[in-house]
Amino acid sequence: MDYDDHQERFGYVRARLRLVAVEAGGLTKGVCDGYRPNWGVGERLSGDALIAGAPITVEGSDRIAPGDTGFVRLHPTFWDAWADVQPGQSISMLDGARIVGVAEVVEVVPPG
Repeated sequence: MDYDDHQERFGYVRARLRLVAVEAGGLTKGVCDGYRPNWGVGERLSGDALIAGAPITVEGSDRIAPGDTGFVRLHPTFWDAWADVQPGQSISMLDGARIVGVAEVVEVVPPG
């Protein structure tokens, strides 16, 4: 199975990701393919944050440096948590409890 077939089968979320600068508490090396952050994808009925995992693939580059912006594809581990994510929505990229990036959702391609 090639990469495009895999993405079509398992789906992805395409987003414009802006990383927090190192001086502001961002990651020291930025991100590259395979980085596995958690994402703040919404809120539970209780008001608690809904956190979901999704590794990334960086588009058009090897990595996104701290403080820079680039396009990524997020590959949700479990789609149930991503059900309400829509284009135009901003979601936080987390390293532990720390926000290290903000992604603006451009496209949601559910599993096929």
